[in-house]
Amino acid sequence: MWDTGASSLPAVPGRTPVAGRVGGTVGGAAAPSVRPGRVIGVDVARGIALIGMMAVHVFATFDRHGTPTLATVLAEGRSATTFVLVAGVSLAFLSGGQRVVEGRARTAATAGIAVRALLIGAIGLLLGYANDASEIEVILPYYAVLFLIAIPLLGLRPRTLALAAASLIAVAPVVILAVVDADGPSFRGSDNATFDTLVDDPSGLIVGLLVTGPYPVLAYLAYLCAGLAMGRLDLSSRRVATWLLGGGLGLALTARIVSAVLLFPLGGLRHLQGMDPSSAGPVTRNALLWDPEQTWSWWYLALPAPHSITPVDMVHTLGSAMAVLGAALLLSRVPLISRLLRPVAAAGAMTLTLYSGHILVLATGVLQHAPGTMYVLLVVGALAFGFFWQRWLGQGPFERLVAAAAGRARRAVMARGSRDRPSPAVVG
Repeated sequence: MWDTGASSLPAVPGRTPVAGRVGGTVGGAAAPSVRPGRVIGVDVARGIALIGMMAVHVFATFDRHGTPTLATVLAEGRSATTFVLVAGVSLAFLSGGQRVVEGRARTAATAGIAVRALLIGAIGLLLGYANDASEIEVILPYYAVLFLIAIPLLGLRPRTLALAAASLIAVAPVVILAVVDADGPSFRGSDNATFDTLVDDPSGLIVGLLVTGPYPVLAYLAYLCAGLAMGRLDLSSRRVATWLLGGGLGLALTARIVSAVLLFPLGGLRHLQGMDPSSAGPVTRNALLWDPEQTWSWWYLALPAPHSITPVDMVHTLGSAMAVLGAALLLSRVPLISRLLRPVAAAGAMTLTLYSGHILVLATGVLQHAPGTMYVLLVVGALAFGFFWQRWLGQGPFERLVAAAAGRARRAVMARGSRDRPSPAVVG
């Protein structure tokens, strides 16, 4: 998700670099003679996800009539999924792209990713203190855990990663529903993880991050695996981008069709409404379809609601994220459109900074009764800040901090490897 210099394709012999600013070393190895270009489409996809997440945080889930708002319909669930998917792509780039780094370079890449995870997690725990004012569920601590869990997965082939994603989509919803129904230990879902939680309730924090929180790692790992698999493909290829767009749209549409059949002709929605005698009328129906309470029922697993963590929801949001990435890659290939998308790409290149900033702005409560105005100001401010900061200063401030620390860890591992190698014998 958070770009810290991780949206650049590693160099491939004989390949023309993709348009964009150059990247750095890969996995701690020495920089190639021809540095690769930045994959602008990945930044655009991340920027679109940021804009969507801002909408979800600013606007209510339902309007005063009990109808889901436009932000809920378009962005709820999809924006977070796209963030995680693109995070997987970035992890693939950090570990070699199409050709996974091996040996000492893999160890160096692992060290860099671990440092990134710790710093992102620390920022997330600090932002958690703004929860009382903004009531926003901060996603960064979940990303930190996802990054750490992804380290052993770096060497897997795309097909294996895709199989892992499919398995998690099938199993995670059942496990999560069972744990929630058992009322196991967890920090409260309305709370955010903070350093206080880390000290006072470590077991609850672990269960919350892995299973019962708003972005359970057990489920979101499926999106990360899918993104990691996609990052091992040739994302500069029009064919791959078209496949991502078409395949993603197909998955998203199929999931919704299956859900509609299960809920309406087969009676799943009536059964869920019947579990609560007071649940009658269009408002409750909208609540079930868009913001349900987790409850143990096999019919619950057919709901398409955002963040419901059902197989239908996960397949739909995964397909939507794939389509966003594919469309961004295709649009970025057109020079005129690519220039128009530069502000979105610039914002996508510093989402850690801009995400953190918008959390703090919303925590002040300013313009809370004028969400439309607030949203426009946030989006325009993010696009302008990202564009001009990148043009004049390069990496965003938080991205520069994280990249510098990760780079030092990576170089330290590589340097240790050089010292450990025996010196060549001198023939005299």
